[in-house]
Amino acid sequence: NANRTRSVPVVFLVAMETLVLDLVYVPAAFPTADADLVFLTAEVAWLDHLRARQTASFGVPYNYSGQQYAAREMPPVIAAIGARAAALAGHPFNNCLCNRYETGANTMGFHADSYDGLEPTSRIAIASFGAARTLVFRSHDKRERGELVLAHGSLLLMTRETQRAWAHAILRDATARLRISATFRSFAPAASAS
Repeated sequence: NANRTRSVPVVFLVAMETLVLDLVYVPAAFPTADADLVFLTAEVAWLDHLRARQTASFGVPYNYSGQQYAAREMPPVIAAIGARAAALAGHPFNNCLCNRYETGANTMGFHADSYDGLEPTSRIAIASFGAARTLVFRSHDKRERGELVLAHGSLLLMTRETQRAWAHAILRDATARLRISATFRSFAPAASAS
């Protein structure tokens, strides 16, 4: 169809004073973003283990922020989001941690994602649905800072190198409404006990 718009990735390779922020941002990665948000809002069984937001995990088991998530099959909608993210990342994902930010009071403090147990060359993919929120990046030495607004239906890909040099956060935003992120990871197969 000639009237279809195509989502074009925006590659950020930002050289700050001494560090590189290596990101790929695809603004309209998910053509079914509105329906995906309805599913994520209505059909996911959210857990209240964390004070700042609700979570749910799908795929292989995952330990996060002191919480242990058992293996759980990905529903078809989440699997389809993951397949689109995989097509853009160039490799498959086997876990999805969803975060539900009900309002702008729900936050995620500065942190770097751990690559323990992940495929070393894999990317971490963040699919965003609902209200736009700003992802703030801060170098580990706290001298450099950057921001990226994550729009409804967008995808952000981050590398291991980004995690080594930068922390990121979703800070308080008094005007923000519901946002759900689906963060996909590629865990390495567990060593077999032949």
